[in-house]
Amino acid sequence: MNTRSHWQIQKAVFLALFFRETKSRFGRFRLGYFWALIEPLSHILVLSLLFSTIRQRDSFYGVPFPIFFATGILAFFVFQKVVMRCRTGISANMGLFGFKQVKPFDAVVVRAAIEILTVLTAMIILLWIGAWFFELQTLPADPLKALCVLFLLALLGLGIAFFASVVEVLYEEWAKFIPQVMRLIYFISGIFFPLAAVPEQFHVYLIWNPALHGLEQFRSAWVAGYPSDGTSLAYLVWWALPAMFLGLWYYRRNQVKVLTL
Repeated sequence: MNTRSHWQIQKAVFLALFFRETKSRFGRFRLGYFWALIEPLSHILVLSLLFSTIRQRDSFYGVPFPIFFATGILAFFVFQKVVMRCRTGISANMGLFGFKQVKPFDAVVVRAAIEILTVLTAMIILLWIGAWFFELQTLPADPLKALCVLFLLALLGLGIAFFASVVEVLYEEWAKFIPQVMRLIYFISGIFFPLAAVPEQFHVYLIWNPALHGLEQFRSAWVAGYPSDGTSLAYLVWWALPAMFLGLWYYRRNQVKVLTL
């Protein structure tokens, strides 16, 4: 009798959860996968049109506003969607943890993977739309740096998600504050404005936000010459790695409590 290795079992669990999550999220409707992409695409297209209409200028430092906004919101979605979707990764799959092969860790990681793939797909589609319909130069100036920033934002989100997913099970009342905090971060992360356009007396407050560093660094990777002064890729690393470590530590410390609640 052949016995499967630990990696083979883990791979099978990930694939099973991946197909289960995608079916439960997208499979209820014929256009389920399409609607998953409509949210980020409509978000960008509608707000780009709105802000381009009401603003007196149509660019920031030579960057067309649709490109400025799209790079900011998509980079932010990599962080936000991972946190918001994965925070219910454990509570929504409690019935599966009766199988010893399936761990809460697996459910959180699989949900993160689905969200990241969805945002990246939306990004690729927008590249095509921008290049074809709007005749904009949409390819990144520094693709390696752009991917590095997205990876760090996803890592930051995943670290917070491990913490939030445990809080969602053990402290349900406190978990209600998570969407409110994420909504605040949405408005102070530079999605609608560059840091260089903000009066300097406010920089001391804004630069504590690692998501702001991520968005500005992503734009500087996408658009050659974009002024990202005041932000740092190293600062994002210093947040993402400890967040992942602390999130995993908090999850490991409370894993038994979560499963026996």
